[in-house]
Amino acid sequence: MKRKHEELEIKKSVYGDGNRWFRGSIIGKSSSGPVYLATLKKPKWRLTHLPVLMAVKSAEVSDSALLQRESLVLRNFHACPYIYRCFGEEVFTSDRNQMVYNLLLEYGSGGTLADVIKKTGGNGLPESDVRRYTRYILEGLDCVHSAGYVHRALKPENIIIVPIITSTGTEYIAKIGDFGLAKKSKQARKILTMPYKLRGSLQYSSPETLVDKGLQQEPPSDVWALGLIVFEMSLQELTLLATKKLVAKSQFLVGKSYPRPIFLVATLVAN
Repeated sequence: MKRKHEELEIKKSVYGDGNRWFRGSIIGKSSSGPVYLATLKKPKWRLTHLPVLMAVKSAEVSDSALLQRESLVLRNFHACPYIYRCFGEEVFTSDRNQMVYNLLLEYGSGGTLADVIKKTGGNGLPESDVRRYTRYILEGLDCVHSAGYVHRALKPENIIIVPIITSTGTEYIAKIGDFGLAKKSKQARKILTMPYKLRGSLQYSSPETLVDKGLQQEPPSDVWALGLIVFEMSLQELTLLATKKLVAKSQFLVGKSYPRPIFLVATLVAN
């Protein structure tokens, strides 16, 4: 663990600060690597669209394919309030003469949904909070699927919590993040004979993608993941063993119409 932390700190020093922002500590991990907190160098400077605090993902340009793909995908969702915002990208040469690609993203000062769940100590969130967060994630998924994309990595760690000041107080909004593994829906494999690689976390993978590994991950797999997130928010910690049991019960029904955790979602958000 100590060695891993030292490696991340080395990466931090190698990447350096941005043109208009200071690189801070590591605040999370995404499909493309560590996520850093960034602070604007001139917080009172009005001639910028950048917020004072941001989340920044960085990689050497030669190893930035996932980040560049995420940037392209996020351009489709700039009008969706339930997907984290992208403020642009920067490429600069670090002090070590390395070309560094940086993706500037919205920072969730409320942490992630995983942090919120962990704070309950295994007791689950109040039903009102579960309903609210579920509705936000559903709205975000609707934007994703309507644009013809599949997220493929939906889990509590990839949902940020953003506080919004309203006339009645502070409201905490859940926003979907980390689109590094997103793909176009029904996107054919370039080479049909190439080995299939499941994307995202095994714990949140739907039965059909686990049983038939030649089946592409499509919008229903995101819906399955959301159902498991609702289960985790409401009832108990979602362990890998619990997921395997759910999959085992569904295996003989793969290819047919079988119950999905989304029924939990429908029940919770129903008026």
